[in-house]
Amino acid sequence: MIVEFKYAGQSRIVSGLRDTHVGLATNSVRDPAFFRGTMGSPTLFREAMASLYSVVVSDYKFHPRDRLAFKAWLDEQDRKFLANLGNRTEQAKLRIESLESRRAVLDQRRIDRLKPFYRARAEFFEWVYTHQYELKYLLDPVITVHPDELSFEAFSKDESSYARVGVKYDLFEKIDEFACGTTNIDFSSTLHGELDRMRSYRRTRFDIDPSGLAMAMEGGSSHKEKKIDLPESWVKGFLQVQSTMTLGLTRLRIEPVDLYNLCRFLKRHKARTSPRAMRWELVPGKRARVVFEPWETAIEMGASAVYDGPKPLTIRTWGRDRLSTLARIIPTAQRIDVFLAGTGLPTIWLVDLGEITFTLALSGWTDNDWTSGAGRFDLLSRRMDASPLELTATWDALKAQRRGTESGLSLVTGLGVEKTRSALSYLCQVGRAMYDLGGGVYRQRELFPEPFTVKEAIAAVVAPAPSEASPAGQKAQTIFGSGGVLITARRPVSNGYKLSGSVKGVDGYRYRPMLGVDAAGRILEATCTCAWSQKHGLTQGPCEHVLALRLGHMHRLEAEGA
Repeated sequence: MIVEFKYAGQSRIVSGLRDTHVGLATNSVRDPAFFRGTMGSPTLFREAMASLYSVVVSDYKFHPRDRLAFKAWLDEQDRKFLANLGNRTEQAKLRIESLESRRAVLDQRRIDRLKPFYRARAEFFEWVYTHQYELKYLLDPVITVHPDELSFEAFSKDESSYARVGVKYDLFEKIDEFACGTTNIDFSSTLHGELDRMRSYRRTRFDIDPSGLAMAMEGGSSHKEKKIDLPESWVKGFLQVQSTMTLGLTRLRIEPVDLYNLCRFLKRHKARTSPRAMRWELVPGKRARVVFEPWETAIEMGASAVYDGPKPLTIRTWGRDRLSTLARIIPTAQRIDVFLAGTGLPTIWLVDLGEITFTLALSGWTDNDWTSGAGRFDLLSRRMDASPLELTATWDALKAQRRGTESGLSLVTGLGVEKTRSALSYLCQVGRAMYDLGGGVYRQRELFPEPFTVKEAIAAVVAPAPSEASPAGQKAQTIFGSGGVLITARRPVSNGYKLSGSVKGVDGYRYRPMLGVDAAGRILEATCTCAWSQKHGLTQGPCEHVLALRLGHMHRLEAEGA
């Protein structure tokens, strides 16, 4: 998918003795979305945007070493060794030594002669990295002007981290005007360097406008166009993030000093052997403990991190080095909420900076990124069928209010809460909505410039649901349709049901899945005796036997009139 970006100006920050003007240029291809105001706490905004940039450019995936130079040197040594095998006489050895000395002198002359070229080439690549780095990678965040806040969203370079900066309007001393909408901003590495020049003693003017500051950089033009090959998996990544946020997550509230202790330990210790997990040990009524493997060093969280769950839990998470992207906002953080999905599953860090909320969603581990499709967290949620008219009605209600809860939007549309939740899931799937974990609301956020039409609504409804499009979902439908699901135990609990059953798989063997679901049908925990579940758990989505058992449970609920 080729996505086009056109900027009439460039994002710039101009700092004087008493005033600072921040101008962020928006994508002129999209519908106009602008904001103009005077910022009250510029340093808070500076630190949040610096952390967002550190997430965007981060790449923690393993990259093998480039051994071409070593192989060339090794081949040269082999050539010399083979050449010396035939030189038995002293005269031949002296001749070779003389030629080697002469060759070394010539090589040094060649290096001296090419030094200006190498220096110019290094300066050129440095200039390209500084001024045109964003032409290769999508560094431009998605910005949405909401009625109550500004939000900046972006994925990391390795697509294993998702970051969102929510700037409440309380941060601004004065708001002149704004127009709600979604667009991209010109967010270059040069702008990142200029962000560090913002100071609290300067009055800061903040503009989001298609023209930016209409100021050309030295040696460059104020007009910029980008055409970036944006993979289809980018939209899938947003869907997986939204699906994870709506799950029943284990929540812990920690203090900023706790996050500082975690980052400090990671900076001073580098594991050279496995395991490399962060092990969360949660005991009801006691403070949470984080154990770093392989050293088995435990750090106890503060007094606010008391686990209030019903039973002890041990959760292991990987990719812990990605926490270093939060280092800059630790001094300004007021409180931090950590949401744990389970062992090997995503972790969400919600950092409250007062007028700014920073959300960092980390995938289960670095190689299992949000966009690869390996972790199908959308399968953990139940989604009912929705007609194009119901989907359009939900979209119109969300577009009119710009934000809303499932219950609030269901009152506007006249649909039930379950049907509204399913319609919102469709909208998230096609990139028209998002879930704000900090506010607990759905917000309008359009990833694409084309308006939402009835044709797109029909296409979204006709397309198979995630639970049906995946191989596991299709097998689950086959198992349930053939009568291979037997519910052996079904016990109501405070937040839903505990289920166990016997499922005859497509291979003819019997398996015994067990799962816990909430009132909405979302899978909270699940196990199965099949090889897939024993190996992966829920890190790559539930197996077909778990999905088939949930289908049987939902069918019984509908028969009971629940």
